[in-house]
Amino acid sequence: MDTYARRVAVDLTGRVRWAEGKGPNGYSGEDHLDLLAALLFTPREMFQRELIPIERRSLKRRAGLDPDRRFFAPAELMMNDELLRLANDFRAKKQRGTGLRPTPDEQAANEAQARISAMAFFGAGQGLAIVPVPGTQAYARAGIADADHGAEDVQHALLAIQDAYTRGQDLLEPTNALIDTINAHAEPDPATAQAVRYELFYNRHNPWRASAIATVLALLLLTARWLIRSRVLSVLTALAILWALGEQILGLALRVLILGRAPVSNTYEALLWMGIVSVVIGVIAHLIRPKSWYLGAGLGASLLAVLFSMLVPIGDRTNALPAVLRSNYWLIVHVLTIVASYAAMLLAAVLAHVYLVRDVLLRHQSDRSERVIVQVYRVMQVGVLLLTAGTILGGVWAADSWGRFWGWDPKETWSLISILVYFTLIHARYVGWIRDFGLAVAAIVGFLAIVWTFYGVNYVMATGLHSYGFGSGGERWVALWAIVEILFVALCFIRRPRMSIRQQSNATDRADTAANGFNNAAAPSHPSPAVRPST
Repeated sequence: MDTYARRVAVDLTGRVRWAEGKGPNGYSGEDHLDLLAALLFTPREMFQRELIPIERRSLKRRAGLDPDRRFFAPAELMMNDELLRLANDFRAKKQRGTGLRPTPDEQAANEAQARISAMAFFGAGQGLAIVPVPGTQAYARAGIADADHGAEDVQHALLAIQDAYTRGQDLLEPTNALIDTINAHAEPDPATAQAVRYELFYNRHNPWRASAIATVLALLLLTARWLIRSRVLSVLTALAILWALGEQILGLALRVLILGRAPVSNTYEALLWMGIVSVVIGVIAHLIRPKSWYLGAGLGASLLAVLFSMLVPIGDRTNALPAVLRSNYWLIVHVLTIVASYAAMLLAAVLAHVYLVRDVLLRHQSDRSERVIVQVYRVMQVGVLLLTAGTILGGVWAADSWGRFWGWDPKETWSLISILVYFTLIHARYVGWIRDFGLAVAAIVGFLAIVWTFYGVNYVMATGLHSYGFGSGGERWVALWAIVEILFVALCFIRRPRMSIRQQSNATDRADTAANGFNNAAAPSHPSPAVRPST
């Protein structure tokens, strides 16, 4: 019920919880369980509360709504003909295929209609599947309006809670009576009861929020240790990193215990795995090269992955596993490998930002900064290896599940494009077509292809056989991130020509010398061409 209440709050209002005065008038400052109780026991009153958000001003103008308002009552939206027409147009275009793209207004109208439908469910007093059927894994439904056969006693218990709720009386006694009535039908098996306890702990502890806090603390301590050489700071940094990684591992383990499967079936779970891999790569690389930027970049990449995961709607975080993903062997091998490659590419992009900020924007060149570009190259090599292996394994899985190795599905096609993009970039660096600045820019631009493969195909194109990965949420933040990245690269290009020819030549010579020190993999194997101002 706790998880269900969280999902209902997000589906209706956009968030699990709103601070007092910050959200809808019908929910600001309340708990998600309070909202669920009001929906269950006073649904008619809730239809008059301003709960449903509509952000698009153009849609509000078309529908005759006040464009300055953000939240609207379901009752005033239900009979709005324009909203209904736009939502129907959205569904019609989606059913016809990819040739017709719904407009932003149509998509927003469809989201509003989905929220109205969710409210209608409670308005009809339909029951929840909360009554276990003895000897089966099924659950009977019971609500204040009706109940399945054999669950009438649970309906009466719910009506007793409703009576106490509307009278403003204490709910403890009728709630305990409801629990006893449900348990009288069938006690949950020990495994299910344990999973429920894990889920309650997972919801209340929120390991991913704790990991974000620990990661920020680790980054601050790591920065302080770079500025002030202190054994105490080193120990505190190590403890903060262990805390951050421990919280992520705890969250992942809890999801496995709760869901009974590997947590790699949707965007949310992939982002969480990406964060863990980023930290692990950073720690391992730091142990090999202590005087590197791997550790800080790994923590930064992990923090970005966790923060972006919070933008995924809660309904897409606990979805049931589709049939095509129930081949656990291929699920684990293919998905974990491919997402690990995304983590490596993210780490390379973060390292590239370090290089561009230090060497281009701040013009702070040093031996340490020159090694950063070698680290970018190294991580990109690891990422390409994982990306290629993961894509091939996906083809093997497709042959096993769908009877063909390759079908030019959008997800498959963009995976191949991403591989070709990074192979081209690495080759260009190897033969000397691009130098340090070019490789740093390439790591950032190349990661845009990864984001499109990972996110854009599912959320923007929303087509193909990989429909189990579809979802919605965070599109604006991803678009904003892409725009900021493009502006950042443009700023670096503007700043770059101001560096003298001599500075470029010296930087290139020193970078190639440093690269040769790492097994000669980052520099050309044949004599280098004449030094020239190259990007």
